[in-house]
Amino acid sequence: MDQVSAGEYLENQMYPSIMNRIQALFFDVWIIIGILMFLSSTFFEDYEGRFVGLKIIVFFALLLIYEPLANMTGGTIGYRTMGMKIRRFGDLDKKLSFTQAFGRSILKLALGWISFLTISIDPQRRAMHDKATGTVVLNVKS
Repeated sequence: MDQVSAGEYLENQMYPSIMNRIQALFFDVWIIIGILMFLSSTFFEDYEGRFVGLKIIVFFALLLIYEPLANMTGGTIGYRTMGMKIRRFGDLDKKLSFTQAFGRSILKLALGWISFLTISIDPQRRAMHDKATGTVVLNVKS
């Protein structure tokens, strides 16, 4: 068995795996879908087959409201459920500003899965959208 130094062990424990981040992402998507289904059954009930485009617009609007606001407080519900938090890369004690959180969400949406490809090769497991906005995702110490 390979010997792992204490520094490597702490670093590996500090940053979440790509699997945890993907699970958090899916959790958040299902939350947004649930909200959209609630809105559809409440407000769009009379418009069964029509206004599909409006439902898609509402989905992306929810995404662009939910994620930045949640990230400003330390992370989305999915991230918190998976035991993660989002912080500024230079100062791990500071939460994200609105511009960082909004930019991170826009880039994450625009880059899609391509952004996650860099997680496994980065020492701090930062995705492209994390690097571009100066953020990092951390495991919450239990």
